Amino acid sequence: DVAEGRYRNAEFAADLSQVITGKASFEYMDPVEFFSRTYITAGMKSLLVEVLKRLSGKDGEPVIELKTAFGGGKTHTMLALYHMLSGKTTIDLVPTLRPIADAAGLSGLPKVNIAVIVGTAINATKSKRPQDMPGITINTLWGEIAYQLAKTSNNPVLYDIIKESDKKGINPGSETLTELFDTCGPCMVLIDELVSYVRSLYGIKDLPAGSYENCLSFIQSLTEAASTSKNCVLVASIPESDMEVGGEIGQKVLDTITHYIGRKESIWKPVESSEGFEVVRRRLFARATDDEAKKNTCEAFFKMYCENPADFPVECRQPEYLERMIACYPIHPDVFDKLYNDWATLEKFQRTRGVLRLMANVINSLWENNDTGL
Repeated sequence: DVAEGRYRNAEFAADLSQVITGKASFEYMDPVEFFSRTYITAGMKSLLVEVLKRLSGKDGEPVIELKTAFGGGKTHTMLALYHMLSGKTTIDLVPTLRPIADAAGLSGLPKVNIAVIVGTAINATKSKRPQDMPGITINTLWGEIAYQLAKTSNNPVLYDIIKESDKKGINPGSETLTELFDTCGPCMVLIDELVSYVRSLYGIKDLPAGSYENCLSFIQSLTEAASTSKNCVLVASIPESDMEVGGEIGQKVLDTITHYIGRKESIWKPVESSEGFEVVRRRLFARATDDEAKKNTCEAFFKMYCENPADFPVECRQPEYLERMIACYPIHPDVFDKLYNDWATLEKFQRTRGVLRLMANVINSLWENNDTGL
């Protein structure tokens, strides 16, 4: 796709709601294809293992907060959780998940009932009447969660547990939510763009979704219920950049949500800067099949650096720099250093996603022009 210019910038931005509704591109919809293009970072692996432990009753963390800069991998990590646990793949089809299952003490992947909330995809001003569960009307976040768990567990009666609370827009409380989770467990609740949704309620009355205050109260009850339930895990993404927060009101919402979730949560950062090159390399290039040629190329560069000390930085002559060149191949490690360290300070540069977009354009241009500098 990169070589022939068929890529689009949008393809580097994962959209959880489009995956759930079946509208995403193949690379995000298909679990096998998704994991073939995904580098499982140390942070992502730890998170996946932790969730598997929790869902299998092995005392994993019940509430997990994903907090990174804009474009730092929050949604992609949630997609990894969704594809791993939706029952649509196995570790035989996705070998990269085998060491994760092993680390959690499992021989395979469990089937989990999943509810997915994407704040930017939900209209708080409208009620929802799902065609696959006729007779019910969904108004609130808790109504949406109960509906999705009822659907994935094939147990419509589950929605009745919070029906009245959903109808009146009143927080059902932690005990009712715990009953919901224990009845359909093991279950997982993924919430993306939570700040955006709650911000849309601020200062507005008489919405079907309930009040701003009730929604915040629900978030507190949700974290408590996930913690006290037998095998439910809550994973929520929290923005770290001002650009995602959305002004003064957004910051107020963020501070309040962070306070509620922060009493129960464990914070994870999906992608460290040192791992970014592997994410980008795997996304843009197939694996180099001639390891000897790759090694010879990198050693030729390293030899040049060592023989010309006045022309290159001292770190280029360290043995570990040769190892970095081999690991980053076919992209020079200094390119990643500049993008992740210097460019990442720019307010609107989206870390890994921004690097992907830029590199896709650069590589396509070099390829199209038959640039021997490749």
